[in-house]
Amino acid sequence: MGGLRSRVQADGTVGDNVQITKSLDPELDEQAIVAVRQWRFKPGTKDDKAVDVEVQIEMSFTLK
Repeated sequence: MGGLRSRVQADGTVGDNVQITKSLDPELDEQAIVAVRQWRFKPGTKDDKAVDVEVQIEMSFTLK
């Protein structure tokens, strides 16, 4: 299982600074970054307002 850290911005998009926290393989790491940048999240909130939030994401891979 690989791991990433990034910031989910108030608009639900993933910030540009995606960091690998647990590497499996350089090529898989790159594909994980490509995938997570396409995701959209429900943003975190504080006082009922959308805010940026640091997130830790774990990814599992199945090779065929």
